Formats: sequence, C-alpha cells, structure tokens
Amino acid sequence: MSRLAATASGSERLDAAEVAEMKEHLAFLRRYKDLLRLKLNAAEDLLVNGQRDPSERGVCHHLLAKVDRGVIEAAVQREPLRSDAGARARMLAGAIRLTADVGVLLAYLETLAQVRSRAESATAFAEVVRRIDFESLSSTRLARLLQVLIATFVDHERVQVLFSLLATAPFRRAFDAAAAALPPDVADAFAPLRSVHRRLLEEPGANDAPALLARGMEQILSAPDPVLRAYPEGLRVGLLALALRPETPPALADRAAGALLATLPREGHTYPRLALRRAAQLLERHADDRARVVLDDLHRARPDVRAVAPWRAALDARRLGRVALAGELPARGRLAPAFWLDGQRPVWLRSAAAPETERLAAEARLQAALALPAVAPVVEHGVASAIPYVAVSGPGRPLVLDGTPPFEVGRGLLLAAAAARILRALALAGAALPDAAAERLLFAPPLTLVLADLDGVEQREPAAAAAVHAPLAVALARALVPSAGAGALAPEMAAALARALAEPRELGDLISVLDRAALRAGHG
Repeated sequence: MSRLAATASGSERLDAAEVAEMKEHLAFLRRYKDLLRLKLNAAEDLLVNGQRDPSERGVCHHLLAKVDRGVIEAAVQREPLRSDAGARARMLAGAIRLTADVGVLLAYLETLAQVRSRAESATAFAEVVRRIDFESLSSTRLARLLQVLIATFVDHERVQVLFSLLATAPFRRAFDAAAAALPPDVADAFAPLRSVHRRLLEEPGANDAPALLARGMEQILSAPDPVLRAYPEGLRVGLLALALRPETPPALADRAAGALLATLPREGHTYPRLALRRAAQLLERHADDRARVVLDDLHRARPDVRAVAPWRAALDARRLGRVALAGELPARGRLAPAFWLDGQRPVWLRSAAAPETERLAAEARLQAALALPAVAPVVEHGVASAIPYVAVSGPGRPLVLDGTPPFEVGRGLLLAAAAARILRALALAGAALPDAAAERLLFAPPLTLVLADLDGVEQREPAAAAAVHAPLAVALARALVPSAGAGALAPEMAAALARALAEPRELGDLISVLDRAALRAGHG
C-alpha cells in the first residue's frame, strides 16, 4: 500500500520520489474518475486533471483517502466493470494501493483468480495475505479468502499455501474461531489439513477424528514425490510417523513410507525408530517380503540396531503359522523359544501330534479365557503343516530343576508360595493340571513366576481342582526349598514348614506357612 495513502505524517512538502509516486496515483484517479465518482474540491480537481503538480502532503493524503471501500464497491457494480472481469481486475490493482480494507483486497483476489494465470494469482495472493490483519478478520471474510485460495491453487499447491498460513498464530486463531461458520465446501477442503497441521506441528496429542486426519493425509500425500521430499525434515518425520500409526489406512501408510522413509538422515534415533515401525506394520499385514526389504535397508545403514537381527532371523526360520522357531527344542519341558511375527516379540511355543489337534485347541481356548494373573496369555494358536500349536507370551525361561534346589531358602520359599498361589487361582477358576512340573513355569529373576504350559489342563469344579492341586503344590515346594535351609529358621517355624511339606493340605494353609517362613528367613 502506498505510504502517501496510509499516513499523512512527514514533511509538508513531498520529496521527488513521492511526487513521482503521487503522479501514478493521479493517473489512476484520472482514468477511473467517472466510475469512482469522487467529490473533489478545486485543488483536488486540478491535481486529478493534471493541471497542477502534486506538492503538499496533506492535500495528497486527503485526496487519496477518498478512495475507500464504499467508493470502490460502488464502482465495481457499475458497467463496464461489473461485467468485465479483466477491467475490474485492472481497476482493483490500482485501488488496493490506496486502501488497506480487507474487503477490497479480497475483491481483487477474487477477480484476479478469474482472469489471470495461476502463477500470477498466486503471487498476488501471497502479497495480499501479508497485508491482512487476521486478528480482526471476520469469519465471513476469512471464508472469502479461503474460497480464493481454492480457486487460485490446486492439489499440493493448496496444501503448501495453507500450511504457510497456518505457520502464523494469528491465522490459526482466526481459522479455528471461524471453523464452525465456514461454508461446507471450504470446511471440506481445509478442515482435514487443519487437523493434520495441528497434530504434526502444534499438539501431537490432539484428539482429532481419525477419518478427518486420514483425509488430510491423503491431500498432503497426493503431491509428487519431489514435493514431499522437499518438505523440511521435521515435517517429513511428522508425516511419516502419523502415517505409520495403526489407525491410518494402509494405502496412506504405503504412500508415506515409499516417499519419505528413504529421505530421513541415517544418524540418530529417528530413522531406526520409524523403519522398525514400518517393518512391524508390514509384518502385521503379513507383507513379509516387503518387511524384509525394510529390515535389510535398515541393517545396511545402521548395523548397530540390535532389534533387526531377531526380526530378520524369524523371517527365515521354520514357522508354525505366524510363529517362527527361535532355537532348538529344550531338553526338558514342552515349551520352545519362538518369535511372534505379528507382534514382533519373543514367545513360547507348544505343539503336539496331529491326533491331538482338538485337545490342544481346547486347552488354548481355556488358557485364553482364564485371564488370570501369572498365567501366560495366548497370542496365537492353530494348525500349520498338520501340526497343532499354541504360542504364549511370558517373561524369563522355563524353570528347569535338576533335583537340587537352585535357590537359597528365602527365595525358594517365596517362589514356592508364588507357585502355590498360581495353582490356587487356577483351581478357583475351575481348571486342573495333571502335574506341577517346574518346566510348566517361566522364571524371570529375581522372583517372577508365570504359568505358561497348560498341557493336559481340564475343567473341574473348583473344590475338586483344589484337591488335585494341593499335593502338586507340596511336591513343587519340596523341589524349590532346600531342606538343609530349614535349619536357619526358628524351631517352631521349621517344624510348621516340615509339617506343611510332609503331607497334602489346603492350598491356603500351605501358602500361609510358606509366606511366614519366607518372612522369617529373608531372601537374597
């Protein structure tokens, strides 16, 4: 906007540069004086008609101030400007130098979008936007501006312009305040992009609707690869991380990963984190060959990322369903180390002969339905290559005892109490085991026990199951507690423990004795 029109401050006389500028404005007024219909005094009339050179600042400012929104709006409603968009654009191009009124600026942009190339309109849009005070912009005028944006820019250009505007806090506040009042076509075009911008660059934890985010992502990712790869690194990382979330449609995730993953710097944690997330996503979708490519690329770029090795080995290992064997079968017990591809985690695998298919499936269903603490959850079960199998998740390794209690007395007592509690909970849930072999349990130091192997489990009445489990708990406690260690207990406590381990009794009583003994013995 012309400084002469914006302010009357300065020396009383115009300098040479200001005289030259004022002559341009006078030429504009002279050309459009019949359409503008300004009321001029004698001095102003002489200036507009070219009979006097401009010199006095106050006179010039007073004249230019008469070209206000009302005058301009009335002029564009008159012929020939009303029906001639080209003529209207030329007149408004001069008028916007004389007024900062947003309505006039928007009228110019709206007209320009009809008659100029997209490149020219885009340049004008950028220039005009710099002059707008968004804090004072009404929702109606903001809607008009966004409609101009729709008319001027298409596809990824529109995305970039809106993101540029959203980079300024005043525009964001104006947009959010007017969102509910925006016309449907404007809201449909920009609300999804606003949602993505908020999630990426403002509030990562914002609770935007997944469908709205997906639409915004689709608009952004429709850009050609060179455009996407030219975005700043932070924006590329944010786009990719958002695309790799579970709720993002697979097609958008594929598009984002294909365009952006290879552009991330290899140093630091960002590339490995997102590459592993991408590989996990592909494994969950059973796209194993594509996951292998991502993992191989990651290993070449960052051989220090330790997670790649087990994932990659699992892809090449023998499998039952989506469970890959991770090593040799154990010498004792029925649990084999394995890797669950869909969940990318170590699991324990139990299998059986083909005739045992129905039994193993029933056991897996019962184990999954128990939902008890310290009972390993089932992650997958089924039949593969005529072999029935069940995979469970739990910490540690199978507890293998070789006849000599492996723990000092305090720890052995605590583990025996934990195992008895598991058997009691199982009985209360109406399930009974045929034995309490230590190998059924996973042990994670120092004191974690999880029942993982429910081979032979049957449904029983709770009382009957408890009667079965009582002697099993006693036998397991004898295996876990060193008999020689009882001498470290007080005589009455040692005697109570000896009685508890000598014969089957109520599980609750056994647990109580084991707890009291452990508290007296302490543990390392």
